[in-house]
Amino acid sequence: MGGLRCFKVVGWALVGLLLASCLVEAMVDPAPTELTPDDGATGCGADPAFGAAEEGGGSCGCGALNREPSGDPNSDDLSAQAESAHDVDKYAAQANGHGESEEQAALLHLSGGVFTMGSDDGFFPDDGEGPARKVQVSPFLIGAHEVSNARFAAFVAATGYRTEAERFGNSFVVEQFISPRISAQISSAVAAAPWWLPVDGADWAHPEGPDTNISGRADHPAVHISWNDANAFCRWSHPRGRLPTEAEWEFAARGGLEHRLFPWGNKMQPKGEFRMNTWQSEMKIPTDANVFKHSFLPIHDGHAYYSAKNTAEDGFQLTAPVDSYKPNKFGLYNTVGNVWEWTNDWHTRVHSPDFVVDPRGPPAGDKKVKKGGSFMCNIFTCYRYRNSARMPLTPDSSAANVGFRCAADVSP
Repeated sequence: MGGLRCFKVVGWALVGLLLASCLVEAMVDPAPTELTPDDGATGCGADPAFGAAEEGGGSCGCGALNREPSGDPNSDDLSAQAESAHDVDKYAAQANGHGESEEQAALLHLSGGVFTMGSDDGFFPDDGEGPARKVQVSPFLIGAHEVSNARFAAFVAATGYRTEAERFGNSFVVEQFISPRISAQISSAVAAAPWWLPVDGADWAHPEGPDTNISGRADHPAVHISWNDANAFCRWSHPRGRLPTEAEWEFAARGGLEHRLFPWGNKMQPKGEFRMNTWQSEMKIPTDANVFKHSFLPIHDGHAYYSAKNTAEDGFQLTAPVDSYKPNKFGLYNTVGNVWEWTNDWHTRVHSPDFVVDPRGPPAGDKKVKKGGSFMCNIFTCYRYRNSARMPLTPDSSAANVGFRCAADVSP
């Protein structure tokens, strides 16, 4: 499984229900107050060995999906990485003489301004959400939508681009969506998240493996997209195209609202209405007021959760069309839930509390910042479908819940 950090899965029976103590706790009536993290994450379902051991802690497993090169200078891994570095210029709009029309790119002009970036709520300290800090962003352009399969297919047709998932030969897919035939050929999984399997032949055109395709999903977000892939597309799409900085992304996602969990406010389902695509499991889960603490659950509980059917109460088992649900006040769709979105910034956990204009992250690093959570998120497993949530991932990594949207400078 070239380049993927995969480990042999130790055979054990899936856990169908949580520990008995969890079920007792689940009977507690939820308090009307906002959810808060349980100090130390020592409650039912918590296990310090799995809580924050992986970068990006929590239990959707998305923080463990990093490629690791073999180190062999003749390996396909390093060849793929070298080709990706070259592609940034090779597929730029300036080199090709074409890209997308204004209508296709659907870039919104945001005038910028001062806002509060990050959060002091204490969710996932290792992710580096805090401290909450005042930041100013200059005017910029950003896509109203995540880049769809139709748009990415046009890019591939125009340039002949091959994604890193195609070059490496594999990408990560959630176990329950893999066909029995393909599943029978897989003998490894991610040790920290065994519901994620490396699937040979999984890529943007074959999202759940080589025996699947994107027929009927032209308007769904392109997935299995690495940071390098996304950067190449954005450079091609617009003469000044690029990925948004984390500050730009969060400013745009908040839609002008300060100190709010979601782009529309603090209630996940205002008046019972679904506003984003996340995971609803048929498995019974705790409903106590501090349910967030269960995000630090042991691996076997996470595997049981993601082995249970996604009931799709929000309308979707996997991705949703890029124009699903209501846009925020700035006109952006699906900034939270659906798919993780790459930003331009290298990841760091350390942020100055001082006022900063147009922060761009550290000058170098080994992982990029992705934002917004995905259809895999649930407060029980991964409470990251929030404006301030973030997670690191190596720029050559890809998975079935990772996509992107583009940004651009207002002027040269």
